[in-house]
Amino acid sequence: MEFFLILVLGALVIWLMSKRSADHQHIQQLYDLASNLEDRLLRLERTQELKAPSPRPESAPRVQYAGQPADTASKPTPVPPQPPQPVLRTQPPPPIAEPAAPAMPVSSAFTPAPPNPVVRAASPQPPPPFTPRFGTTPEESSPAKHSPSLEERLGANWLNKLGIIILVIGVTFFLAYQLRTLGPLGKTIVGFTVSATLLVGSLFLERRKKYQIFARAGIGGGWALTFFVTFAMYHVAATRVLSSQATDLILMMLVAVGMIWHSLLYKSQVVTSLAFLLAFCTVGISHVTVFSLVAGLLLALGLVYVTSRQHWYELELAGLVSLYLNHFLWLQRILPDGGQPGHPFPEFFASAALLLLYWLIFRVAYVLRSPRNDRETSISSATAVLNAAGLLSLLKYQSAHPEWAFWGLLALGTAEMLFALYARRRFRTAFIVLSSIASVFLLAAVPFRFSGSNWSIFWLFEAEVLFLTGLRMKEVTFHRLGLIAGFAAAIQLAFVDVYPIILLRQQQPDPHRHLAISIALTCGAILYWFNSQFVPRKWTEIREFEIETSALRFMSYLGLLAAMAALWVFFPGSLTVVAWMLLAVALAFAAEKSGSVDLTLQTDILAASAFLRILIINFFITDHWGPLSQRAVTVALCAALFYYCTRRKSGSDILPAAYIPIPYSWAGSTLLGLLAWYELRPVSVAVGWCVLGLILFEIGMVRRRSYLRHQGYVLLGASFIRIFFANLSAGDSHLLNPRTYTVIPLIAAYFWVYQRLHADAESTQFDRAMANGAAWLGTIAAAALAYFEFSPEWVVVAWSVLVFILVLCAWLLGRRIFVAQSLALLIAVAARGALFNLFSTPLVGGSFWSSRVACIGTACAIAFLTLPIAFRLRRLPSDDTQSSDSSRWLSLVLSRPEQLLFFIPLLLLMALLAVQMRSGMITIAWSALGILTFLFALLVQERTFRLAGLGLLLLCVGKILLVDMWQLAPTDRYITLIVMGAALLLVSFLYTRYREAILKLL
Repeated sequence: MEFFLILVLGALVIWLMSKRSADHQHIQQLYDLASNLEDRLLRLERTQELKAPSPRPESAPRVQYAGQPADTASKPTPVPPQPPQPVLRTQPPPPIAEPAAPAMPVSSAFTPAPPNPVVRAASPQPPPPFTPRFGTTPEESSPAKHSPSLEERLGANWLNKLGIIILVIGVTFFLAYQLRTLGPLGKTIVGFTVSATLLVGSLFLERRKKYQIFARAGIGGGWALTFFVTFAMYHVAATRVLSSQATDLILMMLVAVGMIWHSLLYKSQVVTSLAFLLAFCTVGISHVTVFSLVAGLLLALGLVYVTSRQHWYELELAGLVSLYLNHFLWLQRILPDGGQPGHPFPEFFASAALLLLYWLIFRVAYVLRSPRNDRETSISSATAVLNAAGLLSLLKYQSAHPEWAFWGLLALGTAEMLFALYARRRFRTAFIVLSSIASVFLLAAVPFRFSGSNWSIFWLFEAEVLFLTGLRMKEVTFHRLGLIAGFAAAIQLAFVDVYPIILLRQQQPDPHRHLAISIALTCGAILYWFNSQFVPRKWTEIREFEIETSALRFMSYLGLLAAMAALWVFFPGSLTVVAWMLLAVALAFAAEKSGSVDLTLQTDILAASAFLRILIINFFITDHWGPLSQRAVTVALCAALFYYCTRRKSGSDILPAAYIPIPYSWAGSTLLGLLAWYELRPVSVAVGWCVLGLILFEIGMVRRRSYLRHQGYVLLGASFIRIFFANLSAGDSHLLNPRTYTVIPLIAAYFWVYQRLHADAESTQFDRAMANGAAWLGTIAAAALAYFEFSPEWVVVAWSVLVFILVLCAWLLGRRIFVAQSLALLIAVAARGALFNLFSTPLVGGSFWSSRVACIGTACAIAFLTLPIAFRLRRLPSDDTQSSDSSRWLSLVLSRPEQLLFFIPLLLLMALLAVQMRSGMITIAWSALGILTFLFALLVQERTFRLAGLGLLLLCVGKILLVDMWQLAPTDRYITLIVMGAALLLVSFLYTRYREAILKLL
């Protein structure tokens, strides 16, 4: 361990030497630069003097100096003004002459010009010679000296210091352990002889400039060896010649004083550093008892005095490290278990007292000093921090009574704070450093006495005291320390209090409320919000500091996290979201009263967190409070609170005030919609969504809130989709079944929404589009219900009835949208009849009413019954909602609905006759249908119908020529020809009979 001490102290000495060498090199460079600048300035002045015009002989002024009698007869010629000469001299300036005898201007030449013989009356006294600042005259100024190379520094500077270190350490070991032939007195004499020889020889060599660096290293080594021999006269057994420890201490003090006095004569940090550090090294080598450390204490006193007087703070730092390192080595020797807590040893109190004295010496020196520059301030502050660290480390290492740690840290923190307050006015940096150390001590004391939530509460209390004290005293350091302590308390709350509960609740259900932790988190939230929201309004000057402003804003969000954690800890399970939403309402209220943007944003964050937690956790909770479902109660309450938050008037940076109701109402509607999904039976979900959608729609209509109407549209659309997955397949054979009594109300709701929007004159274009969509949803739902409620054969009949109803509604209400729906449904009738009724295999033993003739015939008959109404629909005005973006052909079809209502049933009848009649009778049946069509066309006076009849007859003629004449039996062929001929003759007769009427229709 001694070798370790040697290495550490040697490293410190080398560091000091390198710092000193670097400083010396920097000073030399500054010296050379200043000399060059001075030389250039003098040359410029000479050049300006030579260029000045020579004065005329008859008017040459008399050169007069200070102290010379004034000559009033002669009037000197005015001298042109010269620029002021910089002050470059180290000698004091010449005395200022009286006004009667003006002195020569400073800007003139350094040697006065020869006076004119005509006006010369006496030999003038020359002015004081100019002496440059760095001791060189302009003629002697030389170029900058070269910096010493690494080899020169190594050979001339470093080697001698390393050599003296090794020499002193070697002599110390030799006297203490190896020299056994001599007694204690002989060893002491040898030690003093070596020390005196080293000192005298170094003093002799120091007189020569060439050997100054070498000799000063020897002087430091000689004094260090002298101090060790004096120390060893009592404390080292091999050289003990004194029986009184007090005598030896007095002698060591005298040697230390002499060493300090002598090293100060040279004002060399290197000499003093070698002396002190080697003295520390020798004391460290020979530790025997606790009284051995008293020598280090004396060295510390001398070191502090020298470094404070000479401003050698690097040496102070090195001495501090050496002092605590020596003490650590001594503790390591005497402690049996290597520094484990709770181990008593006899020297405990003495060791603790010495450590406190070390700390006190350096601390007093720190608060009393006045550094000259930032570099000295930084080194002093580093020393102060290391002083506190060394004290705590060694007290912890030698801890025999851990139960005293709280009071010890409390006392040290109080003492450091008192020192800080003392240094507040005279040494600002010391105040900042010491108050920071004191705060750390006071915070570190709490865990040794308190645990769990009490620990957190005390940290919060200390942080708040520091913060408010800084505000009341207008001391930036204190309130910044309070902010830092508050952040430390937040970290402690998160990782010590909350994190274990998170792990516990991940592993198993935890119904406990953890009251103490909840109180600590609540206190933290209140203090954080108080500091961030109330304090800047009370003490407005804190807003001038950007760091504090940012820290307080961040602390406000820490308050939010602490409050959320407190509610989560105290209200576990499903109640957490309710507590969060209540807090969000309270924050919204506080934000409106205070106008805080941060609180409004925190309200949004808290509400979003509650919404996500409901989606992730609450919807999957199946527990009950008696007959009530926890999921239903908590989600419904949160949805109501979301709706209540739409009344908030204050916005945030992310969500302006005008947009607040939109997301909050959407969140509430989403929660209620999902709650209906989880709580209602599958067949009732669509009804629940429809009812909620109607409520939102009606509120939106009454209060003119478009976002509520939009939410109603979404829910109605969701209910429509839902019926295809659950409701339509939930029927049975009874007339009143779940399918019927769940879908019919939905159909009515869709048409109600359509009617409400259509009747509203203030509806937007989007609302009108949604109205048309609702009407279509009602019609499709009705068609789907008919599809599932009626037998497959009679679906076309049911759809045909719907077509008739839609046409009737279009005529009664004057709405072209129902025309479009009727035509679309008519196309579905045709598709269903063609694909299913006509070409499906009829049931064996089925009744007539389930046959294709009955079903298709009935459907076509119902469609033909709509024609009288369809003709009246021609007079309907154009519907802007339908025709504005419709193509021309679609508008034409909607304006002539009778065309599709006639031709589609006609085609179905033709297909039915083709399928139902035997091949020999198809042409006859078609001919009869053609005649009926022609007659009907004449009745309704519709040209397209008449052309359809003629076309059908021509189709029959073509069929006869191409098919019947070659494939039918003779009897069928003849009958077909007869009937077809008669039909054609009848049509021709009718054309002839009603020729004038037909011409009017063409």
